Amino acid sequence: MKIDPHRDFGCRECPGCATEVAANENHCPICGYAFPHEHPVRRRTIWVIAVLMLLLLWWMFLPG
Repeated sequence: MKIDPHRDFGCRECPGCATEVAANENHCPICGYAFPHEHPVRRRTIWVIAVLMLLLLWWMFLPG
């Protein structure tokens, strides 16, 4: 997926110097604060965990 570099992503405030920084920037141009990266959780991992938990619950409640 390509991201348009000219698109306006809005602003966020730098916690180091309170400067407004573009939301798609990773570092503050004034003080150099590095914004933490948010890693998205993979959907496949969530589905695998959910299926394993359902199988475990099903196995626990089997008669016999």
